[in-house]
Amino acid sequence: MTTALSTHGDKLTCFTAALASTLLARGETRWWRPLLAGGPTLAVTPAEQDLLLFEHDATAPLPALGFGVHGDDDWATAYHALEEQVAAHGSVVLLADIFHLPWQHGYQKWHAPHWLAIVATVDGWVVEDPLTMTTELGLQAGQRVPVLSAAELREWSVSLGSGDTVALLREQAMAGTSDIQAGRTYRWLQARPVDLLVPRADRLVGADALVALASRYQFATTPGDFTQIDDLWQALRQRELLLWAAEFDDEVLDDAGREHWERAVTLWRKLPPLLMHARMRAAAGGTVQTARIAETLLALAEYEGRHLAFAHRRAEGA
Repeated sequence: MTTALSTHGDKLTCFTAALASTLLARGETRWWRPLLAGGPTLAVTPAEQDLLLFEHDATAPLPALGFGVHGDDDWATAYHALEEQVAAHGSVVLLADIFHLPWQHGYQKWHAPHWLAIVATVDGWVVEDPLTMTTELGLQAGQRVPVLSAAELREWSVSLGSGDTVALLREQAMAGTSDIQAGRTYRWLQARPVDLLVPRADRLVGADALVALASRYQFATTPGDFTQIDDLWQALRQRELLLWAAEFDDEVLDDAGREHWERAVTLWRKLPPLLMHARMRAAAGGTVQTARIAETLLALAEYEGRHLAFAHRRAEGA
């Protein structure tokens, strides 16, 4: 089985796809290991505007990988920083906006965070964007796009604005901090020593998080109640990545762990269609049936916090 990113974009999110691409460019052939360490996790914390901060990792990925978010409004300054990162590490991650990416279905249609890896090759820089997903306009396949000029890259590098709280909460979860240079025209990840942050004491984790989400969605009726359903799609993708990696990397899960997460993922896959249908019904002003959503979330709670990645190896070595 190949571990090439281009054939496994259907198990990644825009965040993990970019991080996997840059890890691979920096020589980490088992790129899935840092992305799965201690997981899968689901935690929720109350946030502004009656939203939730969703966390999908045991430890915030960026500080765990030695990255911090940098930003600037001046393109010359930003481009110089990108050059330095590529020269030193062979790659750099851009915190881009799908609205500005011509190869994406969302180009000039909607705004959404979309992280990209810029990778140095013998033929010059390329954008590694392996993410595969289904959008409102159909299947979006992963892409590998040559960077032909700095001017072209400038257009692609424009970051998400500071007005999308839902999107910014997702980036804050990746960074483990609200200091993500929100509002800067250009943002990127820079390799630097970063202190690991202690998770907030008031967050709900694992089964507790899913029980709370079940209660929240049980009474959802308006379009605004469904603005964060993509965060649960992210949770599904993280668990699909776990199962895929466990097929050929026996460090990830033992047999009991694989069986456990196969059952869980089968159930997780039922959730996004239910949420999408409910959101469309709410947007159309129709009656929203959320009982199956709440039931599914409660059933999923039984699987959380058990058979975590690499846990059986730690137990054997104890």
